[in-house]
Amino acid sequence: MSALRRTGTWLRGGALLLTGVVLGAGTMVLRGAEAEPVKAAPLDYSRYRKLDLFARSLAIIEQHYVRPVDSERLIYAAISGLVAELDPHSEFLPPQEAKLLREDIEGSFGGVGMVVVLQQQTAPQARIVLEVREVIAGGPAARAGVKVGDVIAAIEGKPIGHFFDLRRAISTMRGVPGTRVSFTLEAAQTQGKPTPRTITVTREFIDSPAVVAKYLGDGLAHVRLRDFSETSAHELSEAIAGMKTAAGKAGLQGVILDLRDNGGGLLDQAVAVVDLFVDEGPIVRTRGRMGNLLDESRALPGGAWSRVPLALLINKASASASEVVAGALQDHRRALVVGERSYGKGSVQAPFELGDGSVLKLTISLYYTPNDRLIQASGIQPDVLVGTTLPVYKDSLPELEPERAHPRHLRPENFGYPASTQGDEGEAVRAAGEDAQLRAAVQHLRASTQIQPRGRGARKNP
Repeated sequence: MSALRRTGTWLRGGALLLTGVVLGAGTMVLRGAEAEPVKAAPLDYSRYRKLDLFARSLAIIEQHYVRPVDSERLIYAAISGLVAELDPHSEFLPPQEAKLLREDIEGSFGGVGMVVVLQQQTAPQARIVLEVREVIAGGPAARAGVKVGDVIAAIEGKPIGHFFDLRRAISTMRGVPGTRVSFTLEAAQTQGKPTPRTITVTREFIDSPAVVAKYLGDGLAHVRLRDFSETSAHELSEAIAGMKTAAGKAGLQGVILDLRDNGGGLLDQAVAVVDLFVDEGPIVRTRGRMGNLLDESRALPGGAWSRVPLALLINKASASASEVVAGALQDHRRALVVGERSYGKGSVQAPFELGDGSVLKLTISLYYTPNDRLIQASGIQPDVLVGTTLPVYKDSLPELEPERAHPRHLRPENFGYPASTQGDEGEAVRAAGEDAQLRAAVQHLRASTQIQPRGRGARKNP
């Protein structure tokens, strides 16, 4: 079912659908610390009178321009010009681009099975390319040998710079399953001039999974949530259940929820994800003009995973619905947030269908965390700030020999007590590899679960 036909809420990169909401016009405006009455408009004033200027201009262009024009494209361009005067996230989507957005929300489409981002290269030449960030296992791109880090320089023979923006490039890559598309690929290289090759693949129906889970060992699971599509919360809960099974007798000692590079999705799914881990209280609030409260989502009792220890990974590309989740879990003191400060996309857009398949996506409000923290342009600051690379270890006192280096030191004896595990980084830390943020999350979870009280009233892991 199309997200734009649903009632309730819809959020993609901050987009929210509010059915039947009417925003009231205020009668006062604030200038500095004082309120002044709005000046009354002339009795004969009508903002729609200016539309006559547009109609006249369009007619003149149609009749006198040196070549025939496409009137529909001119009108679409004019609407795009309207929203260009607003904030960066208000935009007009012609039918084809609106269709692409619906496919993203629904999580299934005809394509080649990879995630790309626009990149500006300066060497060996200045150009715009697509960098492959993810390749979906078993998809056409994976079978053709595309790897993460590869660069796409052209699609159907056209350089990426000819597509103006990422959405148009992706729209060209997608298409009806069974049709073919070609693109010029350059393998990721550390040095030397890249060798381009042209790849032709057959588009397939891509059902992109929202969740990728891995059991790390030591009772800890790493669960990556790629986006907030229509089944994300359900897939996430099932993935955690699978990790609990994988943990076996050790039990599930903790979950690392990875929202890095997650740019958003459906707001109701973001709320549902938080509801898995929280039993009560607000999750997110939306406020409109003058800070007026428009809506508040609250947790329901009985969250499926409300007692499992939780860490949350975010980075600069965690945006919108990801920030709703991170802010809620942080305010409820339910998860330790690790990584980088998030993107800061806190404005809410309502998509209005215009009748011909096109959509006007308009900013109507801002959203706030349970503690009424504004996310817009501020983002979520992690509890533990960790960069993308492991720091080089530096001994504080390299000249000082430890006790164990002394030739006459006392040999440790356990006298029947359990052997010390100090110095053993553990299976889960080793599984995290060189991922500095994941390693930090694992280490903090291990520490927190080791000091959990075990007596009366202690929480038991599910």
